[in-house]
Amino acid sequence: MGNWKRLFLTLLAGITLSWTAAGVAVDLAPDQTARVTLRSRLEGQFIVRGVPFPPSVAPSREGNIRTSAPDTGKEWPESVRLDPSTVIVVCERIKQIFLQELGLTDLWKGMIEIDIDFYPKGILRPITLSHRLMNDGLHTQMKIADEVVPHRLIEAIVQVLLLEYSNRDLRQTQMAEVPLWMIDGMTQLVMQRGGPALIPTPGALKTFTIEKTNPVKTAKSRLKTIQPPEFGQFTSPGPEFSSGINWMIFQDASLVLTWELLNLPDGKARYCHNLRLLKNYRNWQLAFLEAWKGQFSNLTDVEKWWALVLVNSRKDPGRNAWTLKQSIEKLNEILAEASVSTIAQINQPRHPSTIHLQQIAESWAPMVQIYFFERIAAQLKAFELAADPVVAELAGRYRITITDYIRQPRIYAFFGKDAPSRSDLRVLKKRLNYLDNEREQLQLNASTTLEEPNQYLFLENENEPTKEP
Repeated sequence: MGNWKRLFLTLLAGITLSWTAAGVAVDLAPDQTARVTLRSRLEGQFIVRGVPFPPSVAPSREGNIRTSAPDTGKEWPESVRLDPSTVIVVCERIKQIFLQELGLTDLWKGMIEIDIDFYPKGILRPITLSHRLMNDGLHTQMKIADEVVPHRLIEAIVQVLLLEYSNRDLRQTQMAEVPLWMIDGMTQLVMQRGGPALIPTPGALKTFTIEKTNPVKTAKSRLKTIQPPEFGQFTSPGPEFSSGINWMIFQDASLVLTWELLNLPDGKARYCHNLRLLKNYRNWQLAFLEAWKGQFSNLTDVEKWWALVLVNSRKDPGRNAWTLKQSIEKLNEILAEASVSTIAQINQPRHPSTIHLQQIAESWAPMVQIYFFERIAAQLKAFELAADPVVAELAGRYRITITDYIRQPRIYAFFGKDAPSRSDLRVLKKRLNYLDNEREQLQLNASTTLEEPNQYLFLENENEPTKEP
């Protein structure tokens, strides 16, 4: 009888504990019947629904996360709690910066509705966006948890604003897509302009001031500590840019690109025109070239301009954009562009074989040589502006050697093609061999030179999640 009594008391205690734990969980969640709907005062574009849940009395969250925003700094909180009044203020402040940076007036057409839901692990819940292309514009519905990472919240709102502006043509039948570099570039610009004050906190001042300092100074200083990404690399990013240091580099490069484009002549108007043209093209590159017609003729011009941007990002007047080691790597990359796939490799996996400039001059058709060498000379000329002075001088001698060769009088050869004389070819090979030896020696010397530490490695270490004992 005693055993049955002990078993009964054990079951009763388990049921009581389960009921108590369930009661605690229920108490933490806000009463969904208390949901309210607020509309923004800036012409009412934003409608936010949720439970008024002041951050000062909100339930706490457990666990640590790793933020994907490298330049938010330690002033930004790891996560923020949201209620309708907080989100309305955030939306108004982001839109204020967005309109100011693009020189626009508030002529919105599409409504933006935001639903805030309680979620036990809200900080890990993705923000979902759904769009409807209506007769009066693009309408968006955003679903978000009541606790989010600041960068994700700001990025989602900026993305919706860019999409709404790009889809204001009432005649269109297909929604325009905004490239990731434009979304993240504008997001970083908004965060730099607004700072942590973008998201109001209990006890903080109600006034909001937009920062007037240079928003790209920190990003440029970090980019100078690595091999800068080329325009095509980060504007059409692959999976390697989705996390870690590469993601940080992508964010910094997108911010610098956005800022520099906006500061070109008629930059703001062209940037907005670019957004409006996205609906007319299947890829953003065509819309970009159409919007920036007169500034860039093709993507090669954009690559050259981006290289000059990196030059102008030098912190000190006498400092070059690339270090000695980076400059040599870039020079090797330019000269190794003689990588071609032979006819036998067309139906096989592509493994380009490097062909030296000397081989091109000796084996390739004269007219093909001239086209190729002219392209290499143009790349070297742009490279000299950004390279370390020692490497720039070497690149200049490569360029002069190539241009001297292609400008020499040609002998009228068989099939009506201009062919170089054998003496010209011998002089070219001799000069290129001498420059190649000098480049190899310079590369050996650079391997023993101390480089400026990669700042992204420090950021990655700082953003590592902390484990509780």
